Amino acid sequence: MPRRLGTVVALAAAVLVLALVVDGGSNGGAVPRPTSATSALPGTASPGTPSLGHLAPSPAPPAPSPGASAGAAPSASPGASWIDNLEGIDGRVPIALPARIEVYAGAVSITPGQQLMLHVSTMAAQYTYAIERLDATARSGGQVVARSPVRGGHDYRSMGTFDALDRTARANWPVTDTIETAGWAPGVYTVTAHDTRGTIGQAIFVVRTPVLTAGAPTFVFTALTYQAYNLWGGANLYAYAGPRGVRVSFERPYALEGGLGFWGRGDGRILRWLQLRGLALQYTTDYDLALHPPAVAPRLLVLPRHAEYVTASLRDWVEQHVDTAGDMNVLDFGSNGFYWQVRLAEPRTPGAPMDIVCYRSAAEDPAAAVDPTLTTTRWRDSPLDRPEGMVFGAQYVAVLGNGFTRFDFTVTDQVPPDLIAGTGWQPGTVIRGLLQGEGDLVYPGSGGTAIMDGRAATSNGTPVATSVTIRTSPAGARVFSTGTFAWADGFDPARVDLGVTAASFDRFNRNVLTWLGFPPGS
Repeated sequence: MPRRLGTVVALAAAVLVLALVVDGGSNGGAVPRPTSATSALPGTASPGTPSLGHLAPSPAPPAPSPGASAGAAPSASPGASWIDNLEGIDGRVPIALPARIEVYAGAVSITPGQQLMLHVSTMAAQYTYAIERLDATARSGGQVVARSPVRGGHDYRSMGTFDALDRTARANWPVTDTIETAGWAPGVYTVTAHDTRGTIGQAIFVVRTPVLTAGAPTFVFTALTYQAYNLWGGANLYAYAGPRGVRVSFERPYALEGGLGFWGRGDGRILRWLQLRGLALQYTTDYDLALHPPAVAPRLLVLPRHAEYVTASLRDWVEQHVDTAGDMNVLDFGSNGFYWQVRLAEPRTPGAPMDIVCYRSAAEDPAAAVDPTLTTTRWRDSPLDRPEGMVFGAQYVAVLGNGFTRFDFTVTDQVPPDLIAGTGWQPGTVIRGLLQGEGDLVYPGSGGTAIMDGRAATSNGTPVATSVTIRTSPAGARVFSTGTFAWADGFDPARVDLGVTAASFDRFNRNVLTWLGFPPGS
């Protein structure tokens, strides 16, 4: 039975010790298997199109020898194993409900003209909000599309619930504001709310391009991963906040960054750089691609910093267009992509976004006995046996240092000349400080090529080899993957000393766009 959230949070906060460092646990406490499968299987969403099939399992190559020699030659591959079992580092924030205004959107995305529903809770008597489309080409960095009049405030925090069976937190706040969106352009939008107690809360959502076309690059907001890490209400899909949840809900604010999730950790810088390059971007989310895989694939799919959680429908769609049709290239600005399979399930509130289900274990997931292909475990593990490296040409190997330590990349002699043209770089050139967070390494048999080698270490000092990787699929599609969380820091020279000029880093990334079929316009 759901329990009131305030009591649960108070108890959890009393025993929780959270630090902004990576803990040393492998997987935390095991999640007990529910007494019935009703929390996951009945109500699991059906994808909008039939499955496109699965790749055959790849044999597991041998693990790498730690501490491969540095230099211009590419790294060895990690195979299907990983160096450590540390949990993800993105969601580690206190879980106590803040005594400030909070807001969440009633949908992950809308199309232009659809009504936007907001859910606002505040301890103050009144509040206002503004909604802004993020646009780096505007002088202010965005365009305000709506401002509210003064609104009466209500504190709805006591309406939150926590389901003890699957450990799902929900805010359950009523719709407080309905906004008309006629004329709004596709893009990423933020809501910024102020109340009369002087507190501020934000939310983020997407106005998606209604019908994707092949001729324009498409920016994907990775809402599934944002929500998987969201600790609002006391639980997410990780165990560092207490018992691991197996189901998370979009019916709540994001705990990180006052309601913006991971946006400030790199995604915002990636979008800004793309917009300033003059690209005519289309916009969507991984949630929408999972529910309704498009009939027509964009020629270029842009993934930002962290696309860790994906459904079978989304992965099948990507593989169909990259490996079979060859009509979609991929620009992955992050690392640890396509690591876990998840399912979508019916939410508690009719009309709300689907919940995300992930047991992170074939032994615990009731689906394993019903349809093994939908088991929510690592893609590289049985019964899925579909290493993510077969998509990106590289795959996750480790958390680097304490998650915040910076390491360097070295250009290898495998880099195509057109990617370093005009940069002044050559094999052996060191790009400093961009290897951070989690790292990927080129995967054997995938067609991946390490064009930069990374040299790092885990928190206990174990050497780690990583790579910046390119891949050309059998069907001719191209994939570029940075293999790091911090690539976007290079777009802001004040954040990191690259050891090379900011202009050369910009030129390299422009060359990547050209290699992927979209020469930047500015």
